[in-house]
Amino acid sequence: MSKLAMGLYDDLDKQTQPLLEIDVTANNLIVFGGHRSGKTTVIKTVLVRLHENLTTELERDIYVLDFGGNLGQYKDLNCISACFDSSNEENVRRVFRTIEKKVEKNTKLLASRQFLDVFYSADTAKPAHIMLIIDNVNSFLADERYESYHETLLKFCRDGLSKGLSIIFTATDLAGGMTRFMNYFGYRFALKGSADKYIDIFGMKVNEPMHNPGRGITLIEGKPMEFQIFRPFRNEDRDLPMFKEYLKSVPVRTEKLTAFSGDLTKKNFMNYLSENYKEKPTPDSFVVGLDYYEHKPIVIRMKEMHSIAIYGKKGYGKTNLLTLMIRSIRSLPGSCRFVFFDDGRKQLEALYQENKGNSFYITSIEKMFGFLFENGYVAKVTNGSMTQDIGEKVNPPTVFILQNKMLFQSSGGPLMNNVFPRMIAAAEEKNYWFIYSDVKKISNNDRMTESSLNNSIAAAFLLDNIAEFVSDRGSRSVFGEMDPKELKNEYARCELGDGYFFDIESDELKKIKLIKVID
Repeated sequence: MSKLAMGLYDDLDKQTQPLLEIDVTANNLIVFGGHRSGKTTVIKTVLVRLHENLTTELERDIYVLDFGGNLGQYKDLNCISACFDSSNEENVRRVFRTIEKKVEKNTKLLASRQFLDVFYSADTAKPAHIMLIIDNVNSFLADERYESYHETLLKFCRDGLSKGLSIIFTATDLAGGMTRFMNYFGYRFALKGSADKYIDIFGMKVNEPMHNPGRGITLIEGKPMEFQIFRPFRNEDRDLPMFKEYLKSVPVRTEKLTAFSGDLTKKNFMNYLSENYKEKPTPDSFVVGLDYYEHKPIVIRMKEMHSIAIYGKKGYGKTNLLTLMIRSIRSLPGSCRFVFFDDGRKQLEALYQENKGNSFYITSIEKMFGFLFENGYVAKVTNGSMTQDIGEKVNPPTVFILQNKMLFQSSGGPLMNNVFPRMIAAAEEKNYWFIYSDVKKISNNDRMTESSLNNSIAAAFLLDNIAEFVSDRGSRSVFGEMDPKELKNEYARCELGDGYFFDIESDELKKIKLIKVID
C-alpha cells in the first residue's frame, strides 16, 4: 500500500469524514503551523505509517534534519538513515552529500524512466526511495552556515520526485525565501495560524480551522477541506518502544549515518565504525581516526608513509595526535629508536620521558648534526656539502620527531634542504620515519626550504579550518594548491577533535575525527 492514512477530513458537501491519505512517493509535503500546532506530529505520523508498511522489496532511506529538536526518539526506526539536529554543521553536509550520491545512483538505474513508473511496476530491481525531512525549515534557511545548500535544496524539491526523492518540510510561515519552494509541493497542510497566512499558502481565502492541535486546512481536489491529523500513537511513551521492538523482526536495507557525539576514543571506536568496512589492518599500520563522512578508518601505513607533517593551531590537538602516533608505533611488531628534536619550549619532553627506553632527546641544531654524524645516519659534512666517502652505518629502525622551531629559521636550512631530504630518500631502505610534529611557516620566504619540505612529505595532517589555512599561512604548504573557495563550500568549520588528512601520494584529502588519547 503506497498511500498513508494521516487523519480524517470534513467533506461538508457529502457530509462525511473520509480518510486523509497521502502518497509520499508521488508528492512532496509541506506543513505550516505555529508553536504546538502539531507540525512535528505530522512527521511522526508519516514515519510510523511508513514503517507499518515496510517491505523488503523496496529500499527506503529517510534522512531527517531535526531543526525543531523533537524527533530524537524516532531516529532508531528501521528506515531512518540519519536524524541530525542543527548542532553540527558537518552532519548536515553529510546528509546532502549522501542524498546527492543516492539520487545519482537512481538516475543511472532509471535511465530515461520516471521513478513512479518503476515503483508501481512488477520490476524487482527497484531504485531506492529517498526522503529528506526538515523539521523547522525556516531555521535551516535562516542559518548562514547552510546558504550554499539553498540551491541544492531547491533542486531536490524541483527534480527529486522523478528520481525517487521526496521532500517533507515543516515551517511556521513563508519567511526566508520559502515562496520559491512552494510550487514543488503537491501536499500543503496549514495547521493553526492566522487567516492571512492561509491566503499565502493556498492562494485563496479559506476559513480558519478550530484551534485544536493537529487541526488544519488542506486542498483536496482543489477545494479547501478541514482535517484532523492522527497522532502516531495513543500513548507515545508506552507505544513507541513496543513499536521499535516489533520492527526489530522486520529486515530492511538501510545504512545508518552515525553522528559523532563527543570524543572519539579507542573504547567507543567500534560504535562509530562503518558497518560496511571489512578490511583488516596490516602488521605495519595503525589507525588514527575515522573519515568524517563514511566513518572508515584513517590508516597510517608505515611502509608507504616515511615522512608525515602535522600542521595546526595551538590547542587544536596536535599533541594528542603525536601521542597517539608514538604509542601506536611502539605497539607495532618490532622495536624502534625514537629521536626527539625539541627546542627551548620543551614541548616533547613529556613524550620523551614516556618513551625513554632506546630514545634520544636533542634540543639544538648543532647537537642534532653531531648525533646524526656520530651515529652514522648521514655522511660527514665538508665545506657545507655532503661527501661521498664515509660516515653511514647500519642503525635500528628510527623515528625522528621534529618539533624544533629553528628548523623553519635560516639556521635550520642545512638540515631541511640537504640532510633530511637525503635521509628521507633512503628511508624505505633504511627504515627511517620522520614526523614534523608542528610545521611552522618558513622564515624570510625561503622558497628552497619550502620546496624541500613539501617535496619530502608523503602525508600531512591539518588541525585547523582548512579554507582559512590555505588562504593565509598555509598558502605555500603542501595544501597550498587547493582552492580555498571550493574548500569552504566542501567542508564545515573544524570542531575540537576534527582535522584533515592529506595522503599526498594518492592525492586524497579527508576530513577526520581523531582518536583522543585518554591516560
